[in-house]
Amino acid sequence: MELLVAQVINGLAVGSIYALLAVGINLLSLVKGIFHFSYPHITVLSMYVCWMVLERTNDNLALAIPAAIIAAIVLVTLTEPLFRPIARPETHTETLILALGVGIVMIEIMSHHIHHGMPVGFPSTIVGGGGRLQAGLISISLGHIYSIVGGIAAVIGLVYFLFRHKLGRAFRAIAQDPGTARLLGIPITKSGIYSFGIAGLLAGIIAIFLIMNLGAASPPLAELLALKAFIVVIVAGNGNLKGGIIIGLVIGLAEALAQAYLPGRWTDSIVFGAIMTALMIRPEGLFGARA
Repeated sequence: MELLVAQVINGLAVGSIYALLAVGINLLSLVKGIFHFSYPHITVLSMYVCWMVLERTNDNLALAIPAAIIAAIVLVTLTEPLFRPIARPETHTETLILALGVGIVMIEIMSHHIHHGMPVGFPSTIVGGGGRLQAGLISISLGHIYSIVGGIAAVIGLVYFLFRHKLGRAFRAIAQDPGTARLLGIPITKSGIYSFGIAGLLAGIIAIFLIMNLGAASPPLAELLALKAFIVVIVAGNGNLKGGIIIGLVIGLAEALAQAYLPGRWTDSIVFGAIMTALMIRPEGLFGARA
């Protein structure tokens, strides 16, 4: 039972990261009509920014954590002009190809221009959230708790923003009908820039959660997260915020339980089996696209 409880918490922590990645990608899909496949790459690059600040400030978390979040906001927002000319709902393939190119640039930066392409490690003051909770045989890092609670808080904050804030309502109007939103005077371009900034804020938060849970960053991590986020979005339905959260948590739990109870490397088999099954049952995603 102790192992089950520990793995469920681990799975929820990992799943919350997958869910937030899917939320960031789906937000941009809804508002701008793009598939930002390089979003996880920017998240990992923000982890590198945190590491560089820690290296130069004698592990000053008060500077490093805001630096990672600000870097994520700036990096995601800087990609907006690249997508603007082709950002339409019917051009997902074109935006996906452009995002792949942006991802390649990010991998090149991390592989050849930071720390000689070697993985970077983070100090114990931030890894694991700085401590652990012990209850019998169950040992859970504070990083897992922070990821779960922080993920819930981020989702609640986003929902509140989308339904209560004027800009959030503008996002929803654009997602529902861009043409009508433009006729009603909603600034499409400015709203799109704001959506990139909010997605960047989420990317910065995810970067901190990844640092606490993994304790290291490397170029392959960006590719792995991009693959997992792609799977979550496709299985849930492109643009479906609620579905992305649910599927992200489910895949995180499935991975954790598979690692604990199944022999060999069954984790990837479960993930890819899930996407194949889901696409055979519902090609548009289990929850439908753009909901």
